[in-house]
Order: sequence, then C-alpha cells, then structure tokens
Amino acid sequence: LIGAGAATAALAGGKSRPAAVAGGLALLAGSACTRLGVFAAGIASAEDPVYTVVPQREAKARREAAEAGEAK
Repeated sequence: LIGAGAATAALAGGKSRPAAVAGGLALLAGSACTRLGVFAAGIASAEDPVYTVVPQREAKARREAAEAGEAK
C-alpha cells in the first residue's frame, strides 16, 4: 500500500485530483497497517516470557553477583 500510494501520488498526483486522493488514501492505509502490525508484534513479544522474564532474571542475577562481589 505504501509503495503503490507513493507511486500513484508521485506519478499521477499532480495531474489528476482523484489520483492524488487515491494515492493519499493508499499511503494512509499503509501507514495504519504498519502501525497496527508493529503494535501487534509488541504485544506478542511482551507476552512471550523468553523476551521479558528471562532477561529480567538475568539482569537481577548480575546485579546480585556484583553487589555480592562489592560486599566482600
């Protein structure tokens, strides 16, 4: 949608108002699809414990090891 909208707006947008509107709507739809896709990917990533819980536990273990090393 983004590619088609950009091509339509660039090639025919200056000559034809309906083509400019169609190109603009395609760009808008492409942008919305991209935004929703990134949002859905973020939700899926946040729900997977491999990407959320494991790194947090590893960081906590590193902090505790560093603090234990400083306490000695």
